[in-house]
Amino acid sequence: MPPEHYVSSHQVAKLLNASPSAVVSWIDKELLPAYRTPGGHRRVDRGALIRFLRDHGMPIPRQLVAVARLLVVDDDKTFLRNATRLMARRAPQLTVETADSAMDALLKIGIFRPDAILVDAKMPEMNGVDLCRRLAEDEATRHITVVAISGRVTAKLEAAFVDAGAVGLLAKPLDTSVLLDVLGLGSVVASA
Repeated sequence: MPPEHYVSSHQVAKLLNASPSAVVSWIDKELLPAYRTPGGHRRVDRGALIRFLRDHGMPIPRQLVAVARLLVVDDDKTFLRNATRLMARRAPQLTVETADSAMDALLKIGIFRPDAILVDAKMPEMNGVDLCRRLAEDEATRHITVVAISGRVTAKLEAAFVDAGAVGLLAKPLDTSVLLDVLGLGSVVASA
């Protein structure tokens, strides 16, 4: 998907795996805001498309939301330090912030406005699944891509995270290549 702020109706159709006529119908019914170019082509603002998808309970494709800000949430300060260092080396274009608890994360989300969150499964006060669920339930944060991480990956834990809105569960120690692939940044990272 091109990085432009506006996308064509055909790009929207391809991105959503929908027919171009369906996208044009959404636009004509004013469900999806768009404008016409002097040549008669429709253009959709990316933000309007994300709101449309969210309002209609449709998944938001990762390609649509560029990840520039990552919040790493874990109660292990050594993990936070190492993750920050690794991400700075592997993906210097990312701005990385850390939080040492779910409550700290909730506060930082309002200020930092992350595009994605890497959250540990087990933390005191509120675990990662509960944090993920809380983010998915709030209209202001449900667009954030959440990736979980745990030292003990199980199918049950992964299912709980996916049900709560996460895109997946990774195993510790952190493999930055896998995380960057999940975030859609695998092809644009610096070589290690």
